[in-house]
Amino acid sequence: MAARIHAFAARRLLTIGYSFYIYKRSHRRPPPPVPYLRLRGFWLRQAGFAVGQRVRVDVIDGRITITPSQEA
Repeated sequence: MAARIHAFAARRLLTIGYSFYIYKRSHRRPPPPVPYLRLRGFWLRQAGFAVGQRVRVDVIDGRITITPSQEA
């Protein structure tokens, strides 16, 4: 049986969700929701990322760049 070859997609369309970030304890009001994005999938491995690997996240001019970190 022939092995399946999956094409690596360089572009993903994801949806920003929300989560809650408790930055100080207050029993008066619930914390405000914050934008939340979770990345997971075999495509990350295909892109060269490994489990446990540290990454650097840069945010510049409305763009997020994720690169492997050389720092310990």
